[in-house]
Amino acid sequence: MLKTAVDTLRRHANRPFGRVLLVSMAVLIVLGIVFRIAAPFMISTLVVRESMENSVSQWTGHNATIGEVSRIRFWPHPEVTLTDVTIHRDTGKGEKTLAKIAELSATFDLGKALLGRPVFENFHLTNAHVTLTRTRTGGLEWTNGGLLMEAIAHVGQANGGQRLDADRDAPIGEMQVTNGTIEIVNETDGHSMQFDAINGTMDWPELSGAVDINAETIFRGRKIALDVSTSQPLLLLGGRGGQFRGLASTDIGLASFNGMASFSLRGYFSGDAELRTSDMPAALRWLDIDPALADGLFSASATAKIIADRDDLRFENLSLGLNDEHATGLLEVDTPTQGQPRLSGTLAFDHIDFLRLLKSMEPAIGDDDDGRIPPLVKRLELDLRLSARTAALGAVQLQDVALGLMNVGQQFRLDILDGNMQPGRLTGRVNTIREDERDAVAIRLSLRGADFAAIARQFNMTGPVPATQGTFDLSLDLPRPLNRDAWNAAVGTMQFNSGAGRLDGLNLSTIRQLAGQKSYFALGEASNGSLEFESIKASAVVHDGIADIREAQITGTNDVVTMTGAVPLVNRSFALSATVAPKAGTDKPLHFFIGGAWPSPVFWPTAAPGQKPGE
Repeated sequence: MLKTAVDTLRRHANRPFGRVLLVSMAVLIVLGIVFRIAAPFMISTLVVRESMENSVSQWTGHNATIGEVSRIRFWPHPEVTLTDVTIHRDTGKGEKTLAKIAELSATFDLGKALLGRPVFENFHLTNAHVTLTRTRTGGLEWTNGGLLMEAIAHVGQANGGQRLDADRDAPIGEMQVTNGTIEIVNETDGHSMQFDAINGTMDWPELSGAVDINAETIFRGRKIALDVSTSQPLLLLGGRGGQFRGLASTDIGLASFNGMASFSLRGYFSGDAELRTSDMPAALRWLDIDPALADGLFSASATAKIIADRDDLRFENLSLGLNDEHATGLLEVDTPTQGQPRLSGTLAFDHIDFLRLLKSMEPAIGDDDDGRIPPLVKRLELDLRLSARTAALGAVQLQDVALGLMNVGQQFRLDILDGNMQPGRLTGRVNTIREDERDAVAIRLSLRGADFAAIARQFNMTGPVPATQGTFDLSLDLPRPLNRDAWNAAVGTMQFNSGAGRLDGLNLSTIRQLAGQKSYFALGEASNGSLEFESIKASAVVHDGIADIREAQITGTNDVVTMTGAVPLVNRSFALSATVAPKAGTDKPLHFFIGGAWPSPVFWPTAAPGQKPGE
């Protein structure tokens, strides 16, 4: 093949036109070599440094100074390296440093450099520290006029990209950053956040083109990997809307967005977003948020189509994961310029934990001033409709639950609109109230057609429990905060009614026998049987945390048991007076005082109602 090529060249060289062509090529090659060799002597480092200073000043609108030109090379392409680069501006009170770059490299056009007008592109920044200021309007103030601001001011949209006049366009190329730092200072309060150890690449061929960024950085001690791109960078930098795709990932989670965005103070977003964390407490601490706000929440994920415009943020097609619980629905956040933000919408859960939900609302129904949990719900109005296929109220399991959650002004309310207990139905409300200039929490529960023996088994309750279906109504008012003292100060009413059933572990015949033999005995001595009954009716008035049983009647097949007394709400102790009266026959009624703690109370037979043991 080489011999063929040589023969071809020899054949063309014998022709007049071929000889001219070969001579021209040889001259160009020689000139290129000479040009490369002579270029270092023909290009002044002073001109390069001044041109770079002018170039940076033209781009940013700020002054730039360069310590020295440390290296110029011409192979494989012309490149200059400068050290100790500083960008600063005159504030009227002196110069303020905006950026310090230990080493800055850039490629340049050799021909234009020989004419004394080098044009730079493909930058490499090493050990650069850039300071940005977030203004009171939410923008980032760094440039002051210059080519970039000129381009931002005159850019237009064009078929998913951006349009820029040719005389305002300029090449940029690839920008590499090694060990960079960006510090963002808030002009309003002086607080700052810093991104360290930035290593990556920004590919921006020209101002009118798209941008791709791939980088890593460390923020508050945790590494973040960034993958960002936009076909409309100038529109975004100018605070206008533009296409944006971004992914930020760490060892504890990730956040991504793909759609239209505007990064002004009250900008808008429209696109698909995802947020996921495997360690919610660590993520909140990393973001400088009190982890107590999400107490009991370990992992979280959310995907949605986000639509945001000024005061409104809407999450459509929302898929939400909280620990092992999952929900779908729609949420909307209103953030008016005045007043509290408002969260509204509907969520359908696979499962809800009532107690965890109430605990998350603790600032609303607990203590306002204890300082333990930031009062998030006091800063956020709520109007939510929640549903769940299953729900847990402690050990009790419910199905097909519907809830309403509201927090408006100074009032919080949780409505249990419906909940099936198979059998049975639970409805109720927990809300804050104000009575006699005191803040309180009102609890209203209504249970219909429930199997109370099944509920007792779920709570692992021992002792005689009525195996029956019935109703239970609870109405309690408790002062805030909800602690042990609050339950000791509870006021309200309770009522229980049921149909036929039985009380296992209670034998009236044995009780009659023991009453004639002993001055007192434990319930366990009379647990060898069951009490069949036709109905139970009981009601109590609660005051100072004690249920005063005004009427409790168990109508059995042969006997009627009536009880009165007191039962504290915060422990298992009680004190009751009881009477067992036969429906028919000559047997005399039996009278007892029952005291102690459940499930092992003690019976003291008495001669008459109200008579104390030993009298």
